[in-house]
Amino acid sequence: MRLLLAPLLMLLTAAAEPPLLLREQSWTTSADLAHALTHAPQECAAPASLSPQAQAGRALFRAPVLLGGPAARAGLSCNACHSNGRANAAFLLPELTDRAGAADVTSEWSSRVRGDGRMNPIAIPDLAGVNQRSAFGHAADPSLEHFVEGVILEEFQGEISGQTLPLVLAYLRTLDDGACASAVASITLVTAADDVRLAFGAAQSVEDWPTASRVLAAAQDAIGRIVERLPARGFQNDRQALAALSRELTAMRTGGPDALAIAASGWRARFDAAVTRIARRERRTYFNEAALRAALAR
Repeated sequence: MRLLLAPLLMLLTAAAEPPLLLREQSWTTSADLAHALTHAPQECAAPASLSPQAQAGRALFRAPVLLGGPAARAGLSCNACHSNGRANAAFLLPELTDRAGAADVTSEWSSRVRGDGRMNPIAIPDLAGVNQRSAFGHAADPSLEHFVEGVILEEFQGEISGQTLPLVLAYLRTLDDGACASAVASITLVTAADDVRLAFGAAQSVEDWPTASRVLAAAQDAIGRIVERLPARGFQNDRQALAALSRELTAMRTGGPDALAIAASGWRARFDAAVTRIARRERRTYFNEAALRAALAR
């Protein structure tokens, strides 16, 4: 689980030149990078309307906690290729593809099992309506459960335990094609903070603790995604406050369900207060397309 904190720690301490502002830069190609990094396909269902189980699966889907190996260390998640459950046409990570909107599912970089030594990417599929399909993946697997399990375990060297797989499937089955819009939505402080809140709340509904701990780790990763969008200049105190809140989640994961139950309400209040302080200056953060474009130009 320590690998999950790597993207956050790297962004807080990295001295490499030039540093990445956002981890998504590693796998995003676009003629207008600032726009691509501040927008995403609109979700097929309002996240707050999902069941606690689907919210937990959504949190896992959006965090490196579900994957393993080099992919997790790079900060990749299922959401990297399937942005909000849709196909990410701007995805281009050299280790996994030689063309945008595609990924090599038999890459030796990400898989010790499926690697075939060749670069042969296939188009990233849109997951909307996946529950209505009868075959999945390039091998036409007839079982969605078996297919998803194989992607996690074999394609990306991840781990599955407890309720992990049922929770991820619960989320995927909410991606109703009929409810999907073609609109593109802005990535804002509000949506990013809601990702943290939903993951944190969902963790409290997960009955088996190892899986609940993974959902809390996904909440930590969501905090890291907020930190990435706060410029060091002018937001150092806010970055440190969020890092402290992330460390509190580590303590809860170590302490178990009783520690989570005791600390939950106070943690949520402190997180909300931290977000409120940042919101007053959101136009100066990298949630703001113009601010990000200026920073990328520098």
